[in-house]
Amino acid sequence: MQMSSRDWSTIGVQPRLPRWVRWAIPPLLIPLAGIAWLTLRWNDVPLRFGHPLVTHTPLHVFGFVIFAEGLAALLVGLVLAIWYGSNRPAFQSPMEKIPLAMAYLLSIVFTAVGLTPVADIPAWLVPAFIPLAALAGIVYVVRHQADPDDGPDATPEECWSLGGIYHNPNDPSLFVRARTGYGYTLNMANRWAYRIATGFFGGIALLIGFLIWALQ
Repeated sequence: MQMSSRDWSTIGVQPRLPRWVRWAIPPLLIPLAGIAWLTLRWNDVPLRFGHPLVTHTPLHVFGFVIFAEGLAALLVGLVLAIWYGSNRPAFQSPMEKIPLAMAYLLSIVFTAVGLTPVADIPAWLVPAFIPLAALAGIVYVVRHQADPDDGPDATPEECWSLGGIYHNPNDPSLFVRARTGYGYTLNMANRWAYRIATGFFGGIALLIGFLIWALQ
């Protein structure tokens, strides 16, 4: 039976936030802790670091940690949007929490880079941490790829095109399970889909532009 169209915000609504949302707090706090630490150690920041012609202005010093906070906020927001925009009452598979794991990774990495002017962080540590975290993610995906709850949603075959684009105006969901791979994909017939996509990728572009501008 087909579902009538309605606003995506009514899909998956729970009386309170899910219990796992507590795990979304640390990636938001890590950059804030970095900002606090840099503020306390402001007098220890070298007059020049990074580019030899740039003095330690607040924008230059805090650029990476602000970037980390923005990335973490976008990813946490994406996870919550999936939660509330899906017609499933809960995350039945750990796969949907991969964006949350990415928030941890990026928050830690960019905060660590931002702390290098006042913290003795080995130069090899950050580059080594990224492939190790990626390897852990691959192992995680392989271990859970056979989970019985990890199959795609029962969406109409005719609503899929180009292998992974879902367009169903009779489905009120904003997100549905991806036909291939893991996680969710947007229902492009939902009027909120383009707003979410534009907001997310526009936010990424703005953050990258901010970081380039801050470090000039």
